[in-house]
Amino acid sequence: MTALVVEELLTTLEQPFSIYLDRRITVAGLRPKIYMHNSPSGTFTFTLKRSGVTIASDSFTSTEIKSDLGTSDNYIHIWKFLDLSNVIHLGRGDYTLELSSSGYTYSDSSYLGWVKEHENLTNEIEGVPLTNFNNPMAFQLFELKDN
Repeated sequence: MTALVVEELLTTLEQPFSIYLDRRITVAGLRPKIYMHNSPSGTFTFTLKRSGVTIASDSFTSTEIKSDLGTSDNYIHIWKFLDLSNVIHLGRGDYTLELSSSGYTYSDSSYLGWVKEHENLTNEIEGVPLTNFNNPMAFQLFELKDN
């Protein structure tokens, strides 16, 4: 059995992060871990921002999540691959990954959530979280490297 710590999408969710490298990285992929509870309606958008300026974004629906997994289940957690159609270069600095929606209304019986890391923390945390609910939301950033 898998235990998930989920931040429910009410209006928007944001996860700030920093890149500390003294070089630019080429982003090959970005995938947040999301939880879908009872196939909510609406369109969901992840937006990558720096200083409030949008660098890239991708939108999806509950139907697309089901299609990604080839299932008709209404309760799913998935590393959702974001289609960043343009090559993105990120340099040292602070960024925000934001989840928003349109045509969606939160309810206890049908919602989208962003899973928080709580077992194998891969993203750096400042300080010591008091509970798992204080951990960062899970996402993976993949760098494209030349061999």
